Amino acid sequence: MKRAITFCILSLLLTACRHAQPEARHIEPQKRSTEAEIRQHLVGEWTCADPSDGCWYPRLIIAADGSLTGVLANGSREFIGTWEMSHTLLRVTPPPASVKAARANGLLMNDWDYFPIVCVGEHELVMTPGISMTGRWRYKR
Repeated sequence: MKRAITFCILSLLLTACRHAQPEARHIEPQKRSTEAEIRQHLVGEWTCADPSDGCWYPRLIIAADGSLTGVLANGSREFIGTWEMSHTLLRVTPPPASVKAARANGLLMNDWDYFPIVCVGEHELVMTPGISMTGRWRYKR
């Protein structure tokens, strides 16, 4: 009887140990662009590829002159502000009139915001909606 109990306990222990070790899974590392790659590919017109993460504008125009324009679904364009690169971050400064109008209406609007660029290439732009915000904005050309 003692042997049967000992055998059962050892069997349960071995089964538990085997299940405690997770199976090796291959997880692809997230693709990241260098600052040089971002500077090379960022400028252009981008169309939202995945609206599920709540892109603010269906299209973005990131111009070489430092202007950033959003294009709404109805085709109207809104000047978002000026942009500059800070390492792998897109620093966007809205026009002072927009900041003043937002604050007059009780809305909190920063004098500038950072939008981290995860990766960018010839046909893809992935960025986040802010430093402390989760989610991804995915655009394509």
